[in-house]
Amino acid sequence: MKKISKALSALAVATAALCAAGSANAAIVFSFTPASSQIAIGNTAQVEVSISGLGAEVLSSLDINFLFNGAAAGFAGANFIPTVTALGGVDAAGSFDVANLTELGLIAYSLLDDADLASQQADSFLLGTITFSGNADGVTTVTLGPDLDFQRNFVGLGANSLDVQVGSACIAVGTGSCEVAPVPEPASFALAGVALLAAGVAGRNRRRARTEA
Repeated sequence: MKKISKALSALAVATAALCAAGSANAAIVFSFTPASSQIAIGNTAQVEVSISGLGAEVLSSLDINFLFNGAAAGFAGANFIPTVTALGGVDAAGSFDVANLTELGLIAYSLLDDADLASQQADSFLLGTITFSGNADGVTTVTLGPDLDFQRNFVGLGANSLDVQVGSACIAVGTGSCEVAPVPEPASFALAGVALLAAGVAGRNRRRARTEA
């Protein structure tokens, strides 16, 4: 019984640690809405980009580049006025440009000090919208580049870099399809491990009970 009790206690500790890790990993999130779109060649799809979960932080500036496959869905327009508004309106500045029809760059920064910006900035807000046109059968993923200095650079209080979880959007054109098998997240793998551990403990105890009987 002591061994069973120890095993159950270990299982409880593992489960609690997993839950605590999930809470600790709550992050600032840069998201795309909708996550997937299906359009015909010649039609357009609009994707909203937002930031959420700032909490006690602020977004004081950003230097980001959106990557996409222009052969399937090309850049057709963008509106980042909400970004400038969130960074202080008349006390902010921003610009964007398109390079090689596969990358859209956005730079924006606030002219306010941290205290003033924090007093008027929400925890979550819309940054803007990007419009894509369906050029040819195919699929494109819209997300940010991997470079933390020039493609996904988010700055918060005290000019410190923010750790931001970046999502993505899929745009399917014509016969293209965004349907792919879902990839389990790390938490799902951990939960599966805990479940397997529990099953192993239960099975071992049943075998021991039969042997002792």
